[in-house]
Amino acid sequence: MEEQITVTTHRRGSKAAASRDEAVESAPERAPRTRSAKSSDAESPTKSGSKTSGGRSRSGRSTRSRSDSSRGGSRQSGSSRRSGGRGGSGRGRGDSIAPQQDEVLIAPPKYHKGSMRIVPLGGLGEIGRNMNVIEYNGHLLLIDCGVLFPEEEQPGVDLILPDFNYIKDRLGDIEALVLTHGHEDHIGGVPFLLNLRPDIPLIGSKLTLAFVDAKCKEHHQNPTMVEVNGRDKLKVGPFNLEFIAVTHSIPDALAVCVRTPAGSLIDTGDIKLDQLPLDHRITDLVEFGKLGEQGIDLLMMDSTNAEVPGFVKPETSIGPALERVFAEATRKIIVASFSSHVHRVQQVIDAAQKVGRKVVFVGRSMVRNMSIAADLGYLRIPEGAVVDLRKAHDIQDNKIVYMCTGSQGEPMAALGRIADGNHRDITINEFDTVVMASSLIPGNEHGVYKVINKLIQKGARVINKDNAAIHVSGHADEGELLYLYNIIKPKCAMPIHGENRHLVANGLIAVKTGVDPNNVVLAEDGDVVDLYHGQAAVVGSVPCGYVYVDGDSVGEITDDELEKRLILGTEGFVSCFVVVDTESSDVITTPKIYLNAMAEDESDFERVRGQIVEQLQDAMMQGTKDTYKLQQIMRRTIGNWVSRQLHRKPMVVPVVADIAQNDDPQDRR
Repeated sequence: MEEQITVTTHRRGSKAAASRDEAVESAPERAPRTRSAKSSDAESPTKSGSKTSGGRSRSGRSTRSRSDSSRGGSRQSGSSRRSGGRGGSGRGRGDSIAPQQDEVLIAPPKYHKGSMRIVPLGGLGEIGRNMNVIEYNGHLLLIDCGVLFPEEEQPGVDLILPDFNYIKDRLGDIEALVLTHGHEDHIGGVPFLLNLRPDIPLIGSKLTLAFVDAKCKEHHQNPTMVEVNGRDKLKVGPFNLEFIAVTHSIPDALAVCVRTPAGSLIDTGDIKLDQLPLDHRITDLVEFGKLGEQGIDLLMMDSTNAEVPGFVKPETSIGPALERVFAEATRKIIVASFSSHVHRVQQVIDAAQKVGRKVVFVGRSMVRNMSIAADLGYLRIPEGAVVDLRKAHDIQDNKIVYMCTGSQGEPMAALGRIADGNHRDITINEFDTVVMASSLIPGNEHGVYKVINKLIQKGARVINKDNAAIHVSGHADEGELLYLYNIIKPKCAMPIHGENRHLVANGLIAVKTGVDPNNVVLAEDGDVVDLYHGQAAVVGSVPCGYVYVDGDSVGEITDDELEKRLILGTEGFVSCFVVVDTESSDVITTPKIYLNAMAEDESDFERVRGQIVEQLQDAMMQGTKDTYKLQQIMRRTIGNWVSRQLHRKPMVVPVVADIAQNDDPQDRR
């Protein structure tokens, strides 16, 4: 019989959250709901208290599939509420619905002095916008402040930020912001946070702070920075911090251990156990072991690859594969990767050197980050190996490699514009080689394969993870997570950095290594987790939604407005204008109908004009004088007709002008 593993999912709405005395003061046996999952079962159990599709989100709107614009919600203090998953299969999308907040939020109890409170503002239920708030006796410590990149159902959105509303009224209580590494999903939101309070100290490694400093300069900011290395110790307010070197897909990544009189926790950031990294800086398992011996109450560990069995291959295995691809290429080579993936860029430079090709950095962020990495010694560039894009036209196609962004199918990134034929300097020709040298972030599959198909249509040979071993992940697989749990031996586990399925898989791994199932906390964005007397539980929740950056506006775009943009882009636009006299209950002018982004002609709507006149006259004769109500009648009449006749649901904008309201009352006496 297959082994059964029970995982307790501390949830909002549970008894642990409902009772202040139970959850915080006495910390007795709580009565959280439990879920049973087979250890080998690939299906992620849905968290108790969470609604599946067809249920209601905390904003009271039905959760919808990706095809129906999966993020609904209403505006909440400048942010857009999150409802349901993000649809599809990633970033909170998937076969199992992503973590979502309940219809009614249970407010957390008043902070209990002597406890440690953890509030994730992003990164739980999605791949991106990672941010955690740690509180002790009125003091706040922030860990990471990243962004999430928009998807097709968010037209016009540039970035998605964590919801700062929870800390906006307590900015003076923030002691520091710890940054675990320099990827955008961990540092991209820093300038927006500093707009609220410019003097928040930023703590991180040399390369991380250099990347952040460059971003802040673009926003005309001059932040206070504190550089740390692995095994450094630092006291910030009541928080005793110790930093641990970890391996990731970017150099200089750190985990952080936070100790207060209330207990201790470790936030690993993004982590893997590569034993042969390019920079020879391995994850410091010795230090993790020491901290484990001292006692760790709560381990917050990267969940991204928790479902992947085994161990991540070493980064050094990529070099030979790239060299083979480069040696076989007969024309120009284009390599797409993240703009901060220093290790991958180093391997591209080394492989290009061996086959006699020059490397050209393409894209502002790629040029900026690689310049910083080279200046600080993290990127080794042989003399003459890299040339400027402006000089690339003088080099033969078989002697050049373009290193650009766009590995996730972003339409405005360099590779996306190249695939569309819109790049000013680079054109795809037959027999060119394109290498997608980054992992595929869950949820980006459609965009990535769309770009790949465009490139192949133009005659390019595309090399990606499907046909060559040209990428290894920067996140620990299941085997590595088992090692970390066994080494650190935490009392409690709170999986972070991942979709719902990743968090659940991480929780199951913790149970396998001996963590009490009652001490596995499966939280989501906005949950309030209290650590008290070595026990951690969700005690309530705070509003925590998506905050959209659209040009210069931050938090002003709502999900309703995005839904209107989607309708405009996919269903078209119908406007209708009519003049009425509510005094005589008469329609004065024939309804004028205008169409936009629709294949039909205005003349096709002739049949509905009579229906509009009839409906408006009937309403006015029954006493309806309010032009707003008349407009809604006209909207419904047009919408129902279009739905029946054309099987579409365009945006309908009705305008009713009432001449009776414009008459001078003296004239009507």
